[in-house]
Amino acid sequence: MKKINLDKILEEQGSVRKFVGVAPEGFILVHEKTLQDLQDFEIWKEWKSGLRNIGEMNKENFETT
Repeated sequence: MKKINLDKILEEQGSVRKFVGVAPEGFILVHEKTLQDLQDFEIWKEWKSGLRNIGEMNKENFETT
């Protein structure tokens, strides 16, 4: 049986992990602050060009709330 390292999971995914399985397959939940951030053209441009990641932005916003 594979050993699960909970400390590592919490360190890497934090509070975002508690929402896994809530959204339908193929969708992700996006923090309201992440959506507001994407309204900034510069941030949107970085996301569109692959310099930013929605998952990472979500993680940052969930950790600050």
